[in-house]
Amino acid sequence: MSNLYNASRYKNVIINLLLKNNDFVTLMNPQKPPHNQLEIQDMLLGGTWFIDRKKYEVQGQLFDHNFVDDTTDEEKTFVFVETDINMIRQNIFTDFGLYICIFTSKSLIRITDDTVPSINEVEGMGYEVGHYGNRIDILCDTVDRILKGNRKIKGIGNIEPAERGFCTLYSPNNKYYGKCLKYNVTNLNEVENSCEN
Repeated sequence: MSNLYNASRYKNVIINLLLKNNDFVTLMNPQKPPHNQLEIQDMLLGGTWFIDRKKYEVQGQLFDHNFVDDTTDEEKTFVFVETDINMIRQNIFTDFGLYICIFTSKSLIRITDDTVPSINEVEGMGYEVGHYGNRIDILCDTVDRILKGNRKIKGIGNIEPAERGFCTLYSPNNKYYGKCLKYNVTNLNEVENSCEN
């Protein structure tokens, strides 16, 4: 498989790990599915569906690319997962950068008794938040725990926090606040054996 194929596949593997984590989904607070044939994961990924001759369209909140429509009317939390290829060494090892950027509308940053999730729900996840919590900080920690708990993710290998710039501020515009986590992934390239007659 090519390095570019692997870079794309890694994003999908990480997105699927995030979707399977209840704390992550709760903190993202996706809208309720408008039809019983749609699931919460559909709301997070977004898309267009035609069910019973009716069109359902959802922007989504979890993407495999660095783009969110600037004309978003709803206040939401967004995550994008992206990769790049930092280096290919002797055509044997490939060093990938894995970026997970988490950002939210400024009005959704604080978690209080009146938010979804509430302080009690977040404390039930194992976080001490006191009188209020920061949704971005908690989501970043949740993502980091997911990846640390899966250090050797099948098909990816070791995922290590970047030595520099592991957690940086990220805000796509003045309406959002967030952070970007960077990890390093080193992969052994498949080497094709060929024999010449």
